[in-house]
Amino acid sequence: MKNKIQKFSKGDFQLIRPDVIFDETNLVLIIGEGEVYRGSFTMRANNEGRIRGLVYSSSFRVHFKDQGFEGNPARVEFTYDGRGLRPGHVEEGKFTVVCTGGEFELAFTAIIEKPYVMTTYGKVQSTDDFRKLAIKDFSEAGRLFRSKEFYEILKYENERTFYLYDNMRKWSLGEQAMEEFMVGIKQKECIFLTLQGEGMLFEDLTESTKGTLTLMKNTWGYMPIHIETVGDFIRVSRPEISTEDFVGNAHEIEYVVRAEKLHGGRNYGALKFVTPYETLTYEVEVLQNQEYDEDHRMPELLLAQIIKEYVGYVAGRVTLEHWVDSAVEKMVALRKLDPLNEVYQLMLGNIYLLGGKTEEAKWILENYNYNRFAIGKDPLTNCYYLYLTAKIRGDVNYEERVLDEVGKTYMRHQDSWWLLYMILNLDNRYKNPYKRLEVLEQQFEYGIHAVMFYLEAYLCYQEKPTLLKKLGTFEIQVLNFATKYRMMTKELALYISNFASQQKKYSDNLFRILERIYKMYEEPMILNTICTLLIKGNKTAKKYFSWYQKAVDSDLKIAQLYEYYMMTIDEDSAHGPLPKSLVLYFMHGNALDYKKAAYLYASLVIHEEQAGDLYLNYREQMVAFTWEQLEKRHITESLRTLYKRFCREDEMTAERMEAMRDICYSYEVRTKVRGMKCVLVIEKDGSVRQRIPYDTKNGAIIYLYDKESRIVWESVEGRHYTDSIPYETKRLFYEPRFVDMCRKYAASTGFWNQEPEKEKPDYEKIQAKGIDSFEDKDVFLVCSRRIREENYTEDDFLSYLAFEMFRRGQYDKVTLTYLAEYYCGAIGDMKRLWKVLKQYGVPSYKVSERIITQMVFSETLYEEEHIFEDYYLSDNVYFRLKQAYLAYVTREYIVYGRSLEKCVFEIIANECDQKEDLPDVCKIALLKYYSDKEYTGELEDVLHQVLREMCEKQLVFPYYMNYKEEWLREVQLYNKVMAAYRCKPGGKVRLYYKMKQKDREELGYRAEAMMPVYENLYVKQFVLYNDESVNYYFQESGNGEMITTDKKTLKTDKERVFAGKYQMLNAMTDMDSDAERSKAMLEFEEEEQMADQIFKIY
Repeated sequence: MKNKIQKFSKGDFQLIRPDVIFDETNLVLIIGEGEVYRGSFTMRANNEGRIRGLVYSSSFRVHFKDQGFEGNPARVEFTYDGRGLRPGHVEEGKFTVVCTGGEFELAFTAIIEKPYVMTTYGKVQSTDDFRKLAIKDFSEAGRLFRSKEFYEILKYENERTFYLYDNMRKWSLGEQAMEEFMVGIKQKECIFLTLQGEGMLFEDLTESTKGTLTLMKNTWGYMPIHIETVGDFIRVSRPEISTEDFVGNAHEIEYVVRAEKLHGGRNYGALKFVTPYETLTYEVEVLQNQEYDEDHRMPELLLAQIIKEYVGYVAGRVTLEHWVDSAVEKMVALRKLDPLNEVYQLMLGNIYLLGGKTEEAKWILENYNYNRFAIGKDPLTNCYYLYLTAKIRGDVNYEERVLDEVGKTYMRHQDSWWLLYMILNLDNRYKNPYKRLEVLEQQFEYGIHAVMFYLEAYLCYQEKPTLLKKLGTFEIQVLNFATKYRMMTKELALYISNFASQQKKYSDNLFRILERIYKMYEEPMILNTICTLLIKGNKTAKKYFSWYQKAVDSDLKIAQLYEYYMMTIDEDSAHGPLPKSLVLYFMHGNALDYKKAAYLYASLVIHEEQAGDLYLNYREQMVAFTWEQLEKRHITESLRTLYKRFCREDEMTAERMEAMRDICYSYEVRTKVRGMKCVLVIEKDGSVRQRIPYDTKNGAIIYLYDKESRIVWESVEGRHYTDSIPYETKRLFYEPRFVDMCRKYAASTGFWNQEPEKEKPDYEKIQAKGIDSFEDKDVFLVCSRRIREENYTEDDFLSYLAFEMFRRGQYDKVTLTYLAEYYCGAIGDMKRLWKVLKQYGVPSYKVSERIITQMVFSETLYEEEHIFEDYYLSDNVYFRLKQAYLAYVTREYIVYGRSLEKCVFEIIANECDQKEDLPDVCKIALLKYYSDKEYTGELEDVLHQVLREMCEKQLVFPYYMNYKEEWLREVQLYNKVMAAYRCKPGGKVRLYYKMKQKDREELGYRAEAMMPVYENLYVKQFVLYNDESVNYYFQESGNGEMITTDKKTLKTDKERVFAGKYQMLNAMTDMDSDAERSKAMLEFEEEEQMADQIFKIY
């Protein structure tokens, strides 16, 4: 470096500047944990020059074997100390190379490699690598997942990932667990299935048939699939499969439709694919033996309509005439459907008989073909015929014979309600409702459910309500029939209500009967019975609220009515204040569930104005209740109202504050996925302190104190699910006032998982762990204190630390003074430091000297003039560096046209004035700069002297002609004109010119090989008379190319006042008189001879 500066200081720029290239421009250093990395980089020159220089690093962990280097190629060896760094640490840095070819930066990335596990498919050292392994070989990934070596991979991963795996090891390590783990850490999406089509239709199968369907999955991974069949006619060979059975993303499922299990008509079945996340249904339908009569159920429908209308007639809603006409019309339709059906014929006669149309009935019966002893004749039909004839004749003896015949048949067919009906209407004993009801109840034991049967039984109760002495199955069925067909009389309804109120147990059927009765007769007694019955049955579902509400509005006095009113009220849909009677009832205490009690109190708070004095009477118990529920950490919308009203900061104890914090971070979680048993929360520290049972109706309430907390679902089968289960969270209580209250309390007490106190750095810890392990301000304080303690002694790490803090904006006069004394690095970094040193008034000449030295050495100069000025004005200027810098920049100014600040030329002028030794290029630059500018009287003497000196050395340039005429006459330039050219380095220049005098011009151009005045600057001087001019052009050759300039013309400057013999000769050419010209020639000759005699040449 000194050698180059010394040559530059003498104006010697003949050194070959190497064209430097690097084998690598971005180094990646892969370093094992706790290791010291050894590496190198190489640079070479494309030309013959040797590379010399220094190298700096931005990292204190980098150490060079030799900071200086020389050669072509040149190799720089270094080490990177990775000890104390955690795997996964990445440092982006740079090497700054300052050499004879310039200044260069090489980026490097130092990566502390994580621990890894070697598998068949290569290294696995991150969850991303594990995902790639699982895609290639799920089984091998599963083995690694189950091994404890997997901990090494997760050791330096995100803590949430580590803690999830740590907990999953306690639950399960099967394929499904690995699937959930990867979904939970966002390394894959959850597997979902799709079916190709919604179902399949088969028709008229004569033998078992195989069907297939394609099951598709959306991504790779593992998931068990259970196949359920709906319908006995469907069978699958494998009810348990998994995604491992898929080929690609598809799997064909085979199933068999068994013909022997099919029935005529439509057979509905399905295949259900049950996964941990969803259930897909594939419908299978078989149409078997489709040829059937669509009207085959029409007779049943017509008969049912006849009976229903008859019940309406008995209830008084339809007239007899209307019923008869309608029934006859339907029976005619029935007979058309089945003309040979004798029962239809007899039923038509029965309808006429009931309608009082005896003649029509007789005609029907007369046309009936009755043969008692006919083979295959139905005895019930014969009995029916005999019953009808007996009714038409009205003969008592005949009726007795018919009754005897029917009775004998009934003994053989005691389960026949039809025969019993005939007996009831023929035997006078059964005209008594008690006897009639008794035999009907006996018949009920045979499972009779005919409408006419229930009608007959009901008519008994209607005739004599006191027959209802119990509410057994028979009685309930009869009453259910009566209320269904709205036949109940008010007298019977009230009797039933009274009787039902005496029941000890609740009955759904009885409630349904009473409900229908109340719709018919809205009597307080019936309402009382309904509410009493509901209370006995402990019915607290919301659908029962309307009954309790009606009872309260009716001011009924029923035990526990108000409690059940509160238990069944829908808090979301209820509006307005609660009934005053209810509020008065609970004034002296209640045993309500906390949710309902909270609703009661919240209603009072919300409707405080309407409540009036009641609010004041309740206030004490409301406040006590609020604090009690807070400590129990209960939260509902009603409690939220109470907390906002009664929780005051000055009454908060430590226990209450803890509870308030929990409530502020409480969330309700819900999912639509079935089969979830409980919700677990993995806290930030990896522990599971919350395991909340999940209720499908109400969800679960958990506490999420931190964003890093993770929700995990546990199913009834014991499986655990992470993000594969879609769920919703709802924050239950977020009031900024209470959140701020908790934060203030935490700040004042240090409770609630306060972040551990950050480690205070010292010099040794910073060396071991690095700057980034601590706060910048703390590191800076350590750095500044260390500098003072060591009395500003030079230390490499301390220099690095001080500059790194400076780069981050942390500095003071101590660190700046230290850096000004010792720091040496990249030019850009030192320039930034120099600017701050100037702002703080810290001596900066040493930094200035380093900047100028490196700039000159590397020949990389930019915006450095004021830095050099600062250095020049100090008292510690190294004269060689000063001369080298001035020579280099002025050469750039003259040869390459670089612009320079005025201060540089003022320094050169000062040096010349002080008679300091400067290279000629500095003086040439000085003359060029001031040739078109004004200058002071002091500077005039310097410029005059420099001009004489340069002309004596024949270093003449055209811009000299701008100076004073007297100076030009003195250096004999007053009568000259000049042509100048600047060529490329290494080029050769020839000048082509020809003279012209008035109208006479030389025929051809003269060629002259040019010699440079300075480096690549060429100047040719001409002396011309007034009537002469020169046409010229330059031709440059080099590097295999030829450059020819445009032609130009040189003439004398007419405005210049010339003196001397050339001016006398110019004047003679302009004279018109021969006598005058002769006289001038004589004077010219005399002066020539006189000059020869006076001025002798030595």
